[in-house]
Amino acid sequence: MKKPDLSMLAQWIEPSLVTALESRRYLRNEWCRRRKLSTLETLWLMLQYLWTHKKPAFLKSSIWLLDNLTYHGLFPFPHFVRLVRVFPLQSLHWFYGKLVSRLQTAYKNESSRWHGLRLIAADKTTLSLPESKSLWKRFRSHSGQQGLGPISAELCCLFDIISRAPIHFVYDKVCTSEHKLINKLIKYIKKGDLILLDSGFHYSVTFNKIMLRCAHFLIPAKKNIRPKVLRNLGEGDYLCQIKDYNSNTDINVRVVFVYRKGFRRRRLITSLLDPVRFPAAELANLYHMRWDIETFYRDFKHTFRATSWHCRTPDSFHLELLMHMISICLIRIAMVHAGKLVNLYVGHLSFARALTETRLFFKILVSTPDLLLWCSIWKGFIHRCSKHRVRIKPGRHFSRNQQEYRRKSRGLEIKSRGRKIKYAEEPLITRDREILKDRNGNLFLLS
Repeated sequence: MKKPDLSMLAQWIEPSLVTALESRRYLRNEWCRRRKLSTLETLWLMLQYLWTHKKPAFLKSSIWLLDNLTYHGLFPFPHFVRLVRVFPLQSLHWFYGKLVSRLQTAYKNESSRWHGLRLIAADKTTLSLPESKSLWKRFRSHSGQQGLGPISAELCCLFDIISRAPIHFVYDKVCTSEHKLINKLIKYIKKGDLILLDSGFHYSVTFNKIMLRCAHFLIPAKKNIRPKVLRNLGEGDYLCQIKDYNSNTDINVRVVFVYRKGFRRRRLITSLLDPVRFPAAELANLYHMRWDIETFYRDFKHTFRATSWHCRTPDSFHLELLMHMISICLIRIAMVHAGKLVNLYVGHLSFARALTETRLFFKILVSTPDLLLWCSIWKGFIHRCSKHRVRIKPGRHFSRNQQEYRRKSRGLEIKSRGRKIKYAEEPLITRDREILKDRNGNLFLLS
């Protein structure tokens, strides 16, 4: 197979970024010998192996590199390269940051913000890694499995809801506490950010650190806390006070009761204390956008097949994880252009279909040497991505009662004549039991 011309790949990534990345590799003195692959060839090798999950298909597309490739386990690398220094991680981190900044620049206007605040979310997930001595020594398994479970690592990601870009990520050993990883991400939160968190991150120390960075948070309250009520701001809206026992200080927060048909009522805690600028109804609808990070993890682990890893060492795991994030950013950049073409939000386009189109586009890039065809190839790729949209069903919700959900899906709602109704609807929770008064006359919120 003739060696392909990878100049079209440079056009996709951006020629200035490729040139800067090449200069950074020379400054780092990445490989000790003069014979080495160029930056484009290295990136092509990483992306091709990331998107080709079958080894025969990868070998067929890499015949022009077979003389320079050897194998250690499942991941190929040039035989004249030291294993530890396949690609400098600092340069890849710089490249990843540039791609994220491109995504965020595309949605830098005021219309992409909520009341002037940038919407971000944070959550964690667990990744199962291959069996390896070095990976076992670094990550271990969950403590609840007595050392007999699979090697697992926890990934915590800071996610931009509007641009759908993973801003930053950290990973560590699996732990039942969710406060260790989030503390490493707080330093990346900027002034004017509103971070949406899951109830597992409910910790007063975390609240203080977020507020010290002039940012805000929105999180469901735990069931076992009863904030002290300072005053009523409206129907189901209260200004409360919670105790930080680490610093022995009080934090003023706002608690909003959320009622939704078929669900138990919830309490949302936020640092946005102005009820006029930030209405309670908008906060209740805003928190549902936190589910976008759950769909991101679904795309990352299942659509992108990040459940099967090829790494054997912690460094190679970091490299592979970083290449996954870089690939996601490249696909998101194409989806942003596709969304602007049809005047749609990037979240309304299908990531799975865009990944399929990207694989086809990647093959066209390395098989077409003529740079004059770049504009037509890119426009065709963007046009195809804009056709695949996510089916949005407004007003759809599912009850937490699984028996009720199964009864509806199986068509068992219609009962025969004369039979008593077995499943009676639960009475709605009345809103007059939101406050509890103690003996001293202090008011506290119920769960």
